[in-house]
Amino acid sequence: MKTTKLFLLLIIAGLLTSLSYSQETKAKVYFIRSTGFQGSATAFTAFIDKQLVCKLNNKKYSIHELEPGEHVFTVQFGGKKAKEKAEPITINIEAGKTYYIQMIFQTGLFVNNLYCQEVTENSAKTILIDCVEDTECF
Repeated sequence: MKTTKLFLLLIIAGLLTSLSYSQETKAKVYFIRSTGFQGSATAFTAFIDKQLVCKLNNKKYSIHELEPGEHVFTVQFGGKKAKEKAEPITINIEAGKTYYIQMIFQTGLFVNNLYCQEVTENSAKTILIDCVEDTECF
């Protein structure tokens, strides 16, 4: 009798554990913009799979939920359509994980460059301290 109760208890515990893991079907992606003074007057436009997802001003970040799979991330100066010349990064997104993408603004002698760079959680935490979430970034 005790063995049967213990067996049923283990089965129920296993089912509850698997249910809690199966709820995490999406991943979170943070777009972070902390460019400093240079380029701070213009909003940067972020795209996921060539779809406009956000326009971020300086010292802001946005959070997006994505389905697992391979996704392409780009950023550019303005516009509602992704430009072919934008430098893409491709990340294979896994369910339940969090990814951090920083928008990098690089000044050049003749041309300025804007691109995305994936950063670690530890790096992102130090950057996010000075930033504010933008929940209405359009």
